[in-house]
Amino acid sequence: MDEISQTPVKQPAERPDFPAPFPKAGKPRFPLMHKLLLITLVVFVSSSFASEAKKPNIILIMTDDQSWDSLRFAGGKVLTPRIDQMAKDGLFLTDFNVTSTVCSPSRYSFLTGRYAGRCRGEKFLEEHPPGDQTQVENIGELEPDLWNLPKVLQKNGYKTGFVGKSHVVRHDWLAGHGPGGKSPMETYPKNADPQNPDINAKMQRNHRRWCDEIRKYGFDFADGVYGANLKELQCEALNVHNLDWTVDKALKFLDQSKGGPFFLYFSTTLHHGPAPWVHKFSLEADPRLTGEGFVEEGFDVLPARKDVLQRNREAGLPDKAAFALWLDDGVGAILDKVAALGLEEETLILFVSDHGSYRHGKATLYDYGMRVPMLMQWKGTIQPRSRYDELVANIDVAPTLLDLCGIEPPTDYAMDGLSFAPVVFGSKKPFRESVFGELGHSRCIKTKEWKYIAVRYPVKVQKQIDAGKKFRGFEGRELDLPYLTRNGHLGHYAAEKNPHYFEANQLFDLKTDPQENENLYGEIPEITGPLQKELSLQLKQFENRPFGEFAP
Repeated sequence: MDEISQTPVKQPAERPDFPAPFPKAGKPRFPLMHKLLLITLVVFVSSSFASEAKKPNIILIMTDDQSWDSLRFAGGKVLTPRIDQMAKDGLFLTDFNVTSTVCSPSRYSFLTGRYAGRCRGEKFLEEHPPGDQTQVENIGELEPDLWNLPKVLQKNGYKTGFVGKSHVVRHDWLAGHGPGGKSPMETYPKNADPQNPDINAKMQRNHRRWCDEIRKYGFDFADGVYGANLKELQCEALNVHNLDWTVDKALKFLDQSKGGPFFLYFSTTLHHGPAPWVHKFSLEADPRLTGEGFVEEGFDVLPARKDVLQRNREAGLPDKAAFALWLDDGVGAILDKVAALGLEEETLILFVSDHGSYRHGKATLYDYGMRVPMLMQWKGTIQPRSRYDELVANIDVAPTLLDLCGIEPPTDYAMDGLSFAPVVFGSKKPFRESVFGELGHSRCIKTKEWKYIAVRYPVKVQKQIDAGKKFRGFEGRELDLPYLTRNGHLGHYAAEKNPHYFEANQLFDLKTDPQENENLYGEIPEITGPLQKELSLQLKQFENRPFGEFAP
């Protein structure tokens, strides 16, 4: 499960402000002809470009649980000079949204261009056979027999690489680790010493199994892989972040692939738990402790960890903020490598988070979970200091990248997203009017001005609620309604930080109330009605998947 560290951390009193103001509110619009015209424009503009240009290299840098307050350019009280420079040198998508706000389904949508609720992975279908209401969370996974972004790129001459956190394949391995489980991973005690040669050999073989499995989903290169989060390594000593290890693997891929074209998916474990601002899990940890066990020779790809703390202090910041600078150093190392290889004008680099922080909106459909920082840098193509303030979603990334590469998707490749290629070349026009979101027992429609969230439980659960059954909450608490997610840890923090979490119908004015504190449902039917109609239309696309009155 996608949990944070058990180490207690002080929670902020309130959520941070977003860095960009929202535009003037108004009635939502959903004209079909307008959408069709925009799609036509996207295809024409991007295809015309791709037919005349060399296929770009692509690096997709994905962080974990990244909150706006951990980026200086977005107002955070941290030091992130390299990422800030990306914002200056490239394109800042100020209203980029993920359609599900926990790790697996969000990453699934990035890599496929499909909503996570469409997943046909073995674990997902085991939990949700056709006819059941889906509870979208960390059971989504890439399907071995369906198209995804790296598979299509690979088929079209790209060398594809995967480095870092997975959480998008083989959930049966993650659930079955241990004696009697289904996982092929070799076992050892949780207090095992990675420096023990026999233990370390097991860890290395387990890592190779993960790498070999990842390659089956469209990747030529897979190294520095975490099956999911650090705790899934099943070793207390390895439950520490190691950015040095993953950056080292990324740089090796770039060296091997510099002839291009290439696609690198680089996924960090930062800023997920265990809390990286608690330095025993990050900057004070032994840099030789990795996802493949103990690596005696260590790594020499990033500034010394003591240097990170020193630069952070010289900036007048507390030590607890240094984790942001550490991640920034990792991003900088990748940027520097691209420059050293002379590939800046041939390489599109994306920086984005999989969802918001558990301290704010993770595991909810509120904007602190859905709306995440997204930067795109492509020297000589993207104009410096560009900004796009319209709606974009993670399902749009895969079709956009294929568009920019001049690649026509296979006819049997189903995608829900739209290409926003014209935005890369300077367009400011909206290309989508709403974003659909799905998480646990909730669904939403978001426009630039409004958001409607519906919470509906499956029929069996609703009957239990109606009968007065109490539900088990986090740490033995008793609840009148179950959390939206199976994971009580995530449900607890989400409910604690968001006062409307359990309410069946929620309407928020994103212009006047960007923190979504005031539920206006029942007060503005002329707004609510069209949003509910749009939600129903979206849900009816999911064949044989009921959701209350919206999709009986």
